[in-house]
Amino acid sequence: MRNQATLMRQQSPSYNQQHLKAISDAVCDRIEELFDVLHVEYKLYDKMATMSCPIHGGDNVSACNVYHIGDSYRGNWKCRTHNCHEVFKSSIIGFIRGCLSHRKYSWENDGDKTCSFSEAIQFVQQFLGNKIDINSLSSIDSKAKDKNDFVNTVRYITESSNKDQLKISKTYLLSKISVPSSYFLSRGFSNDTLAKYYVGDCYEEGKEMYRRSVVPIFDDNDEYIIGCTGRSLFEKCVNCKSYHDPQTSCPLETEAWKYSKWKHSAGFKSGDTVYNMWNAKKHIKTSDNTVILVESPGNVWRLEEAGAHNAIAIFGTTFTDRQKMIVDCSGAMNIITIMDNDDAGNQARDKIYTKCKKTYNVTHIDIPADDVASMSIEDIKKLKIF
Repeated sequence: MRNQATLMRQQSPSYNQQHLKAISDAVCDRIEELFDVLHVEYKLYDKMATMSCPIHGGDNVSACNVYHIGDSYRGNWKCRTHNCHEVFKSSIIGFIRGCLSHRKYSWENDGDKTCSFSEAIQFVQQFLGNKIDINSLSSIDSKAKDKNDFVNTVRYITESSNKDQLKISKTYLLSKISVPSSYFLSRGFSNDTLAKYYVGDCYEEGKEMYRRSVVPIFDDNDEYIIGCTGRSLFEKCVNCKSYHDPQTSCPLETEAWKYSKWKHSAGFKSGDTVYNMWNAKKHIKTSDNTVILVESPGNVWRLEEAGAHNAIAIFGTTFTDRQKMIVDCSGAMNIITIMDNDDAGNQARDKIYTKCKKTYNVTHIDIPADDVASMSIEDIKKLKIF
């Protein structure tokens, strides 16, 4: 009797290594969207993402590493607690196959039922949709790829809107949330600041941001909401470590991702935009062409309250190439980084300096608090950044 591997090879389409690499590159270009589709809670760094292993259902939040950026083969990954990468190939397609096996067949250990390579490829085809024909990717040579990358970069800069982004009006948003957010009022932000940025709480059951404080992200013209991020209205549960209503039971482990601290709206890719450029761009020009980079929207609001209106947030500690393009187009010549006062913030500061030092005057300001958002207005003014 022919073994399962032989049958799988016969049933699966044939892809050479060049073809598979091209597919992996296409998927890794949309890594955050992939994690959202697979319901994976993750933390994104410059070259990798860390998470609890979604393949065997682990609970160590840093045990699984996916390397979505690399010089040779993108999408390598490793499960450091259960060695799932030894069962499913250490490629982004193997990662997808492992996640699907866990979701469809409750895979946990070698020997359990798995989905086939063909099923994983079908998932990739659906995920990439009509944007990329995976059957033609193998014919792309390096020169053509370089040209495509250049064209895509120019298109990204020149297009005024992205068809894949949400385009929600402010009026519609206000009908779904309660502004200002009670949660962020309790954090010490002013009513006026939260109203200016349309930050409010969602109490409409069934909505994606139900029981979250919603932070909308606007397009460059400050006209439409193109995405949003939401902070749970609850604090971390001491038992399950998720952020759920303390009056209810802890969620099942497979449902815990719904109760994360922060959550982006479906399809929103934080690495493709920055927070507050719609407001900051006019102030950059009147601030000696200086832009202030911080990690989160809360830091932007506190600087706004202190009188610094030229701050933008990069949604974490990774300053992506696309975010740099946005800053490049703003006319800024000087960058001031004010990262959170921790190891990740220090690493982010150094990476931003390395990435931007050839084209910008880059300076960093150390702060005495954990982050700018927790500082007083008086202490911020002492920093003399404006």
